[in-house]
Amino acid sequence: MRQCFLLLVCVLLFSVSARATHIVGGEFELEHLQDYDYRLKLNLYFDVVNGNPGALDQTITVNIFSKATNQRIASQMMSIREQSLVEYTNIDCTIGELVTRKIVYYQNIYLNPAIFNHPEGYYVTWERCCRNNTINNIVNPQDAAQTFYMEFPPVVLNGAAFRNSSPILFPPLSDYACVGELFYFDFNGTDPDGDSVVYDMVTPLNGYTTTNMPVYTVPPQPAPYPEVRWLPGYSSNVQVQGSPSINVDRNTGQLTMRPNRVGLFVFGVRAQEFRNGRKIGEVRRDFQVLVLECPRNETPQVVAREQGKKEFYERGTILRINPTDSRCIDIFVTDPDLSEFVSMRARPVNFSGEDYTFTGTTSGMINQGSALDSLKATICFADCFNTGGEVYELDLIVQDDGCSLPRQDTVRLSLVVEPVPDAPPTVSLTTTDRVFRVKDGDKINFDVLGIDTDEDVVSLSAEGQGFSISDHDITFAGGSGTGEVQSAFNWNIDCDAMKNESYKLDFIVTSIVCEEPVTRTVTIDVQPESNNNLPVLTSDQPVQVIELEVGAPFEANLFGNDIDADLLALLAQGEGFDLADYGMAFTSTGGNGEATGNFQWTPTCEAFNQGTLRVKYILTEDACAPNTDQELVLEFRLKAPNNAPVLTSDQNVLSFDLKLHETFEAQFTGADIDSDNLILTATGDGFDLADYGMSFQSTGGAGSASGVFNMQAICSATEQEVVRVNFTLAEDACDPAPQQLTMEFRIIAPSIADYIPPNIFTPNGDGKNDFFEVPDLPSEFCTAVFSSIQIFNRWGKQVYSNTSSNFKWNGEGVNSGVYFYVIDYGTSKYKGSVTIVK
Repeated sequence: MRQCFLLLVCVLLFSVSARATHIVGGEFELEHLQDYDYRLKLNLYFDVVNGNPGALDQTITVNIFSKATNQRIASQMMSIREQSLVEYTNIDCTIGELVTRKIVYYQNIYLNPAIFNHPEGYYVTWERCCRNNTINNIVNPQDAAQTFYMEFPPVVLNGAAFRNSSPILFPPLSDYACVGELFYFDFNGTDPDGDSVVYDMVTPLNGYTTTNMPVYTVPPQPAPYPEVRWLPGYSSNVQVQGSPSINVDRNTGQLTMRPNRVGLFVFGVRAQEFRNGRKIGEVRRDFQVLVLECPRNETPQVVAREQGKKEFYERGTILRINPTDSRCIDIFVTDPDLSEFVSMRARPVNFSGEDYTFTGTTSGMINQGSALDSLKATICFADCFNTGGEVYELDLIVQDDGCSLPRQDTVRLSLVVEPVPDAPPTVSLTTTDRVFRVKDGDKINFDVLGIDTDEDVVSLSAEGQGFSISDHDITFAGGSGTGEVQSAFNWNIDCDAMKNESYKLDFIVTSIVCEEPVTRTVTIDVQPESNNNLPVLTSDQPVQVIELEVGAPFEANLFGNDIDADLLALLAQGEGFDLADYGMAFTSTGGNGEATGNFQWTPTCEAFNQGTLRVKYILTEDACAPNTDQELVLEFRLKAPNNAPVLTSDQNVLSFDLKLHETFEAQFTGADIDSDNLILTATGDGFDLADYGMSFQSTGGAGSASGVFNMQAICSATEQEVVRVNFTLAEDACDPAPQQLTMEFRIIAPSIADYIPPNIFTPNGDGKNDFFEVPDLPSEFCTAVFSSIQIFNRWGKQVYSNTSSNFKWNGEGVNSGVYFYVIDYGTSKYKGSVTIVK
């Protein structure tokens, strides 16, 4: 039957392919290599039998455009690198007039991140005219061109490198379709980056090349590209007519159709690539399919039946397998056609296929008269297989070797399977005790038994809760065995074991049930009990709060005793300080049952300044179960008696009024009956002594000090209303009591008014009051310098002037009368009148 059919196909194919050109279809791929290096590839599918070898381009030039601007970014020449024949689904259906070769062009390229960084991405195209003139679903196919098109994202996005490879579509098959027969093949691709791929049917792109310009001889055009024009009855949704018409599953990429007429049909499929819900690229594949009249081929049939039962499985029902049921299902395959090769397989739908076996005759020739007329296989589920109450689905698929594609039948088994029950292991001890109260030298001995009634391999182990068994004198081997295991437990209680109040220890039995561990545990509690007596720490001091004077030596003896004669040790430590910091010393001796210690200290001023000091004495014992350390604390409160020194002066008062340039001296004496070292100092209240003409000289020593203060009233002191000097007597003592005297000084500056004479003079030559003068008038005050004196008559005319403060005016050249004068000190002026009597 197959030979006649193949001859018919050859005749039909030759009649529709005689004038065919060479291109069947194809698509682009972009593969990321490293960094910004990529491999750009074009897969071209070539009609080997009817194509014109001379029309096969040895090199092609592809163009890359910006999606945002449609500007051409780059051009790239590529040459043929690989060639291979495209396989048939069923090699027995091969016909000599339908042979497709895959031609691969590629070139490694560098996508410069400084250029390929626009967020809208890019597209790459190659155009070629013309299509097969025998295509039956588009207008003027002999004039229709093809545009191979792919979109890809930028290599830099949001400032970071964006790596991406395009989806790789499943290679097409050299298969033909049969009128009225279901035709299917997989366009599903893989994405190297794990991106989502969504498929849909698209109208193939025509582009701008023509019969006059099969390849570009002018600059290539950007998108949008013209599409091929469909004949009536065809469209983007109906590219091959039938029931159903050609369509692609958007998720799986599987292409299916049942064509209703013969012919050669072109179609287009698009694979759109998404990452994080955002489209980043697409690949388009143009291809064509040949539809022929084929001999009738019947569909094989598959049925299933639970082993040991007569009824076959009814599709759509749920098969429930209980723990006591057979866990196997028999599968039978038949086919109405004679001498037909059939095969069957099982495919889990919503679970893993690792928990069942598939045995029997799964493929072979049937319906050969005396030979087999059916196939039989068996699926058996493992004892541990468990659907957990959910419905698992398993497809039983049978197919023949019909042409052009196998016919197949599928039964979907819906199963709820319960595992074969398995009893958990048990663990027991040869003692009923679970709490063990022990003392040093005791022993704990018993056996531990692990049992599994299902004869599973059982293992035994022991673990301490919060402690390691290996740290103690414990012997426990554990182990494993089939159905039963036993191990002895021994613990010799020693000093190490007596250090804790309780030890909880778990004995664990484990068996593996359905590859999962099942455990049971028994816990014992070991509680050490100590018979150790508490050691005693005492002191020869009657009280623990001790008052000491600075400089007075102190000694204390400490005693430790233990009636168990355990080894004792004594130590001392300051609370918050080291003993050596304050000159404290502690020595001790220890031994079995007793220890002694000696503490010595002479308090210092440094210790006094720290306030209360506490010293802790600690008695430790070396025993299997030692008691907590015994402590005794002595608290020292220090005193430093001190008489205040006395500061005196030879001045009876402490406040003084001094005239400008007047000198002052004061004597000071300091005395201390404690003979502490004394120091006398003088400081200005807010000023340095030298700033105001002051000085202080002093000598100090044990129990006495003296000093002399000298001062000359100068102008700078007149600027202050009161000037204060503090005289301090300090002593070098643990608890010093400094003394202080304060003297106040007011500096009185002269005023010009103090020097103005009587306002009348008689220049008559009698030697009495013959001149107008200001005797002893200073040439300057603290804030002013004498500039001049001017004398005016009543009409304002100047009659006399002088720039010396020692002036004398005899009234020469003027008459008796009243005259007015102005004494100018720069910053101030003094005005007055004088009368001349001649």
